[in-house]
Amino acid sequence: MMSRGAQVLIVVSILSVAALAAWYWSEVWEDSGSFAFALFGIPAACAVIALAAERATRTMAAPVLIAVLAAVAVGWSLITGLGIGLVFLVPSVLLLLAAAVSWGDRGRDAARPVHT
Repeated sequence: MMSRGAQVLIVVSILSVAALAAWYWSEVWEDSGSFAFALFGIPAACAVIALAAERATRTMAAPVLIAVLAAVAVGWSLITGLGIGLVFLVPSVLLLLAAAVSWGDRGRDAARPVHT
């Protein structure tokens, strides 16, 4: 079963990356040029792929993939932390929470007996 709670958290993560891009884009573009696409694109891609994974599969692979993508986003935030990268901790933590919610929801569904 897909987790509505996880989907909401992932969508909020996507929206937070979009809001950060809107807020910081001109400053980052002036400072770093086309690197702005990578700076905002990596966390955005992690969140979009996480949403696709959450919606595409009903297996326990989805929360594992979401957790891996969240770890990539946290790593990116820390790597770029000398600039504005630490602001990406918010969408990264939202992805971590989404992975936990998805795991919990799927685990609860697996433990539920099947009635025929």
